[in-house]
Amino acid sequence: MTAIACLKVFVGEDPVETERNAALIAKVAADYLKGAWLAPRRHGLVAPFSFVLADPRATRLDARELQALARALQHKLFGDDDDGEIVMLMFEGDQHEVMRFAGLPPRQLSLLLAGEEDASLAGRVCRITPRDVRSVMPFGGPITGVPTMEALARLCPRPPPARVAWRGVYHVGRELFVGNVGVWREAGLAGRPYEIYVDGQRQQHDLAILKAAIAAIGPNSGVTYLPIGFSSALKPSLRAELEACLRTLPRDLRGRLAAGVYGVPRAPSFVALGQMKAFLDPYFSRVDLRISDPAFKVDDLAPGLAASVTFTPEGEVEASRIAAIGRFLKDAPAYRRRQVWQGVSDLRSPRELLAALDQGAPFVSGPLVTDLLEAPVNVTPYAKGQLPLYGWTAEAAA
Repeated sequence: MTAIACLKVFVGEDPVETERNAALIAKVAADYLKGAWLAPRRHGLVAPFSFVLADPRATRLDARELQALARALQHKLFGDDDDGEIVMLMFEGDQHEVMRFAGLPPRQLSLLLAGEEDASLAGRVCRITPRDVRSVMPFGGPITGVPTMEALARLCPRPPPARVAWRGVYHVGRELFVGNVGVWREAGLAGRPYEIYVDGQRQQHDLAILKAAIAAIGPNSGVTYLPIGFSSALKPSLRAELEACLRTLPRDLRGRLAAGVYGVPRAPSFVALGQMKAFLDPYFSRVDLRISDPAFKVDDLAPGLAASVTFTPEGEVEASRIAAIGRFLKDAPAYRRRQVWQGVSDLRSPRELLAALDQGAPFVSGPLVTDLLEAPVNVTPYAKGQLPLYGWTAEAAA
């Protein structure tokens, strides 16, 4: 079993002060790990000042091994003076818990830095400074990886909770991740593409994703596509609740937000599209129409109404899904005439991904592009031959 952990680095015990030094911390820590955390071990920067470490040869990690990193960071940031101190938290648990720890808010991190246990986490936390290493969860426990990860899993068997997750959006021509799609992840499940839910079930999920996006969007996360039901933007009974939530979105985020409008019919009326556009324009800089019919009538779109149209193949039969992808991408000349980008989402198999790439899809997303991520992926160059991207491989992508 692979041992996996998340390492968070702080300047003193103030997460806010740490954010001001995030770039320098990331560079020094990455340089150190490249020389010390050697293959087959893996490491990746998954969030500002947060690294995921994995060792496929081990079932446990030794926090004392990382004390040298704390000393290296201490010397780089403060020299030999006593003006400040580097503090690191190493969380060890299963992959889901590790990625959840990577996205903890400052309030919970401050409690852990102060040595208080967090009952919402299933794993072990060690506090590491240049001077000492100690366990803070369990308090006073061992720091050398006992009990093993298998034992921790037996002690904490609860399934992952329902929550918001993210999938990266990949620009094929530039071989670059340019944004993220918000996804609702059901409790205990690996996740499903959000397009499969009917409107009556999806409204509350959409609102949860909208609220989570405010905290999740980082300075380098590119364009964030937030799901909006086509019916929700038109029906008064659904629209009022949605609009109340949209008003909470910060105005300065509008340029980086896109509405991923799902449930769009093959030939929507001109009036309905105009009403949808007018409703969403105050909150989003662009509209992405998410369709499931490859014969969508793109020539009927008014100029400037949508920046992109993303196709999601339906069904479980791979051959049928690949044929539908080909039918959608065959209309590329019509999309170019309308100055509308094409995208393909929910790519589930290597053959589906290859079909989309070979037939010129400009944008792709889905399980064969990224894993379901606990935090949005940053704008990152990534060779298409290495897809999919997993959360702990972010640094290798860069």
